[in-house]
Amino acid sequence: METQKTWRRRAAALVLAAMLLVTCMPCAWAADLNVDAGFYLKQSRSGTCTLTAAAMMLRRRAYLDGRSDWVDVTENSVRSAAWSNGLAHSFTYKSMKVLYATLPSDNTVKTQTLINLLAAHPEGIVLYDRTEPHAVLLTDYTNGTFYCSDPAGNISAGRVPISEASVSMADSSCYWYIAEDQNATVPTTSDLQLSGVTYPVNVHTGSGMSLSGTVTATAGSTLAEVAVLVEDAAGNTVMSASAALTGAESSWSMREVDNQILFGTLPAGSYQFLVIAEDTTGDSLCFSSNFTVSDAAASSGTYWSAQDPEGTMLQEELVSVEQQPAGESATGLDGFFSFLDQLF
Repeated sequence: METQKTWRRRAAALVLAAMLLVTCMPCAWAADLNVDAGFYLKQSRSGTCTLTAAAMMLRRRAYLDGRSDWVDVTENSVRSAAWSNGLAHSFTYKSMKVLYATLPSDNTVKTQTLINLLAAHPEGIVLYDRTEPHAVLLTDYTNGTFYCSDPAGNISAGRVPISEASVSMADSSCYWYIAEDQNATVPTTSDLQLSGVTYPVNVHTGSGMSLSGTVTATAGSTLAEVAVLVEDAAGNTVMSASAALTGAESSWSMREVDNQILFGTLPAGSYQFLVIAEDTTGDSLCFSSNFTVSDAAASSGTYWSAQDPEGTMLQEELVSVEQQPAGESATGLDGFFSFLDQLF
């Protein structure tokens, strides 16, 4: 009997995962960016490589965000926001905030840092080699190879291995990246709402952040199940917590499981943060966001939420993992599976 129940849980979990997979997808696959659909540009004149590389990065992010005007992101359109005798270390363009950071000098650590950055930023990062000096858009790390788009006119157009570009990975010392993106929206497929959610982007090992956000059921309905999960790069669940619902709640705060999702205890690597919910009408919601945990110096000390209903961005300061409320990590989605048992 117990064996049948175990297999029923597994089957239910697989069915639910298949149903939620579509709702968790971003508006465009990151892999789509590796096919040149007009993402890549060549610099218009000498000395504007950083500006052009930044324009390509912003162009790709706008495409991922589903903006129809991504084709209008060009070197000239970005110039007024980003250029002052060189690419500014901090600027905002079309609600996307770009920041500057330095890379570790050790090549092994630098390589892993760049891999982690690309995992968190499918739009790419602007990589700068001061010895040339020159900048490229580092686009992805695929099958052990870094790829980029080089704005220099003497380099092949489009996406090429970095070995064919006019920068050296070993000599590259700094980069620009999109730190905040107010165009990103919480994907939903129903009237279920997730508002004021904070989620990690780049986490320093040993530090964490507080969870916040409210899940609200469809009008006239109540919440049936809510789960918060963290998955590693292989898709394994490394942290999870489910809401303790009585069956009468029309809304639920993620702060209730803040002491169960401890980002500061995660080892360095790439992860995915997910919030999954379903109400009694059968409507479902899935929010997902990739993030990295790094033991390198933190490049940003704040985390930003998706927009709340008033369009306000919510800020969460870094907190030490020791400062987070004590509590045991969740061992699984027992309540979640109990709900699934009733369905199957």
